[in-house]
Amino acid sequence: MSQKKYDTVSTASGSYKTTLNRTYRARKAWVPRNPKKVLSFMPGTVERIDVKPGEKVREGQRLLVFRAMKMNNNILSPVAGRVKSIGVEPGVNIPKDHVMIEIE
Repeated sequence: MSQKKYDTVSTASGSYKTTLNRTYRARKAWVPRNPKKVLSFMPGTVERIDVKPGEKVREGQRLLVFRAMKMNNNILSPVAGRVKSIGVEPGVNIPKDHVMIEIE
């Protein structure tokens, strides 16, 4: 009889032993997002851009209006800084996770 190999999984409430399947082991590792890169949260269209490259922005300031699923969404700056680059244009469809604005 073969001995089962168990993996140790750590959570906020402690650690436990379990078996992990091949799909779980092959998954893409989670990487925290860079708050200075404003990404599209779903496919959509940029309606309006309210900032220019080199412009100083404050946290919470509206950067652009993004239309997705028939709703206009105000995209706000997650951090204070200066607009490094704008990777979109009004009226252009963009995919999910596209870098719309980068702040330095």
